[in-house]
Amino acid sequence: MLQNYFFLNRYILETKSLLVDAKIGEIFSQEKSKIIIGLTKAEKEFFLELCVIPGNSYLNLRNNFSRARKNTVDFFNGIIGETVTAIEIADNDRIIKIQCSNSELFFAIRGKHTNIFSFNRDGTSEAFKSTEHDQIEDIKKEFKRKDFIAGWKSFELADDETQIDEIRKIYPFIGREIAKEVKARLTFDSNISESDLLYEILDEIKNSKPCAFINEPEQDVQIAFDKFKSLSFTEKKIFNDIVEAVTYYISKAQYFSNKYSKLKLIRNHLEREMKKISNKLNNLQGVIERGSKEEEYSKYGNLLLSNRDAIKSRMSSIVLEDIFSSGEKIKINLNPALSAQKNVDYYFQKSRSENISFAKNQQLFEKAKKDFDQLRQINSSLNEIDLPKELDELMKKLKIKPQEESETKEDLGSKFKQYIIENKYKVYVGKDSKNNDLLTTRFAKQNDYWFHARGASGSHVIIKVENTKEAIPKNVLKKAAALAAYHSKAKTAGVVPVAFTFKKYVVKKKGDPVGTVHLLREDVLLVRPEIPDGCEFVSSQN
Repeated sequence: MLQNYFFLNRYILETKSLLVDAKIGEIFSQEKSKIIIGLTKAEKEFFLELCVIPGNSYLNLRNNFSRARKNTVDFFNGIIGETVTAIEIADNDRIIKIQCSNSELFFAIRGKHTNIFSFNRDGTSEAFKSTEHDQIEDIKKEFKRKDFIAGWKSFELADDETQIDEIRKIYPFIGREIAKEVKARLTFDSNISESDLLYEILDEIKNSKPCAFINEPEQDVQIAFDKFKSLSFTEKKIFNDIVEAVTYYISKAQYFSNKYSKLKLIRNHLEREMKKISNKLNNLQGVIERGSKEEEYSKYGNLLLSNRDAIKSRMSSIVLEDIFSSGEKIKINLNPALSAQKNVDYYFQKSRSENISFAKNQQLFEKAKKDFDQLRQINSSLNEIDLPKELDELMKKLKIKPQEESETKEDLGSKFKQYIIENKYKVYVGKDSKNNDLLTTRFAKQNDYWFHARGASGSHVIIKVENTKEAIPKNVLKKAAALAAYHSKAKTAGVVPVAFTFKKYVVKKKGDPVGTVHLLREDVLLVRPEIPDGCEFVSSQN
């Protein structure tokens, strides 16, 4: 909801009284995805944080921010010292304009093209994320043509505009979060029209209290409004104003992300170590169960010693009477390169070594068992750990190196065509052979589903599997297969066979042409090439 047009509209309505007449003291970045604007008003200092991460862009007004001494970069120096005169939103687009004394600052949320631009009256133009000069100038012209509003965005639907999916085709800025909420409310009251529900929801966004929907078991938090029914939660936290709600949401989301990433590192480490120790325990147990050969080798040495004169040069074995037990004949292997005495010494040495080795294996088994039990105990108690600091201490104890949070996967995902099936399942489609390789070999995870039309060139398609314990429904697999057929050269056929499997069964061999892969196993679905019902293309406006 954080990026929804109407949520942003509400945000600027609540914050304009704070921002207007504030003086800009500094604009800098110490993270490649965020800009911090230092502001002063009535001798009070505060900060506006703008985040441009695709899929997670936001504005956040903060009372405090500690600028690092190193690795910070100043931006938009031409605006420093100016005063904010207005803050507005585009009439039908997620573009926020901060009007200053002599300049304009635009925060445009456009998927992977999300960026911040500065246009000064002297004609100079700048962008936060690297952008070609000609592109910046084109964007400047586009923004100049747009209408911006300082109040609430309102519109009237025509009488025939009743279905939310059709309404969104006409007004794409409504956003899929609102469409999802409309459909969720229909399950509670099917007698009310979808257009009336839309008006009801927009009124709530404008006037009701914002709310954080917290789902502790899923380590998830969402932000919306008190009466929303489309979000699962174990706890709701209601706020008096949207600034406070956003600040809390970002903090909680970062907490969950930090905690989840550390838990994932620890669990992966524990899984690897427990598997390693389990194999070691099985091997040691087998050795121990076979028993020590100390007595057997000692007996061989004594028998050879008693019959040393019978050992001839270059003998490879000798058969002797077992005087220590039943008196039966026993065959003892010899090393023909050794003398009789050295063969005797060999078995006595083997007996001593076996004694030491067996005792050591028993000690190793006990230690490995103790280590395994300790790791299993840690694994079972992970869910009880709440504070990231405790996870840091555990990682230090287990000697796990922390991994810095990266936006690589997020940025990579924006390189592909994106669909969402049934408002839940994320589907990514390759654009060409090179892009297919990127999707399959770098972006897809082992348990993601992978699809490709059989016997025809086309896009690689994957369904992201967020929860490996939850099975993907067969109808969802068929819809993804239909997308794979649609994005192939067989799209005009009536029925197309589509191979699908888990990504872990898709391999690329050295020397394979771009876009070529091999399947270790596969299943096949026969589908019509189409963008099926319940499958929505995720454009830069969503």
